[in-house]
Amino acid sequence: MPLKVSIIGAAGGLGACTAFRMSTLGLADELVLIDRKENLLKSHLFDIETAVTGMHDIVLRRGEKQDLEGSDIVIITAGAPWRVVSSRMEKLDENLPIIREMAENLSEYCPGAVVITATNPVDPLNAALNHYSGIDRHRLLGYTVNDTTRFIKQAAKALDVSSTWLQGLVIGEHGESAVLLFSSLLLDGKPVEISEELKARIREEHKNNLKATIALQTGWTSGWTSAVGLSRMVAAIAHQKDETIPCSVLLEGEYGIDGISIGVPVKLGPAGVREFVQSSFTPEEAEEFQQSAAYLHEITDEMNAVL
Repeated sequence: MPLKVSIIGAAGGLGACTAFRMSTLGLADELVLIDRKENLLKSHLFDIETAVTGMHDIVLRRGEKQDLEGSDIVIITAGAPWRVVSSRMEKLDENLPIIREMAENLSEYCPGAVVITATNPVDPLNAALNHYSGIDRHRLLGYTVNDTTRFIKQAAKALDVSSTWLQGLVIGEHGESAVLLFSSLLLDGKPVEISEELKARIREEHKNNLKATIALQTGWTSGWTSAVGLSRMVAAIAHQKDETIPCSVLLEGEYGIDGISIGVPVKLGPAGVREFVQSSFTPEEAEEFQQSAAYLHEITDEMNAVL
């Protein structure tokens, strides 16, 4: 079946990078790019169309909200203008109205689509999207893959091994309370022993990633990294790949948690989440996960009070 993917916020760094990555991989038969910055969007569209010439048969076009109709997958990267923040949660109030507008459009034009939200803060906004749209929670995915990618990168450097040999997972909040599952680290398919000192160093580097990026004050986000992860999710949804991918999902009792969207390992398919993967945690990791969930409960309760 032909696959139609729409990207909302496609003129921004994250959206444009994702459009480019998906186009070069030929992941969609039709790719609709939506953004209010019309001229910038046209510029990206012209450039990407030229770049993929002779590579794939893909229909690339600019769209409006009504062009969401018939989308199999929608990726939301739209958000409030970039500014200096110390935490992704600082963007919640200004991005909530954007998510509400997106929810109305999704409900009207493509209620059956799988929706990947990359707008921060991902966890509460994914829960808000469910509240506003009524779309089944299994079809609403908050993007958190970057946490795992950074974890593997940092662990590979600390262990002085190739990142291609390493596997691992990060769950919990897409933020400072993210849980790095050192117990999930596999080197060439085998468990890895890491000292507590090295774990502490990796955790600190991981926690400071946002601060290090913001300090550059360029307005650039992790566009290329997100483009790779989002494309990986699209491929898993479209082809029902048998791989475990972490993403934020609204839970209803899974992992002993209810009423919040939080990063967990899942397997994806054309209807979104098709399986919650039950990972085994160490007691320390289980406690960290509960603390992360408690923090998100607090944030979500405050948000729900004003929805």
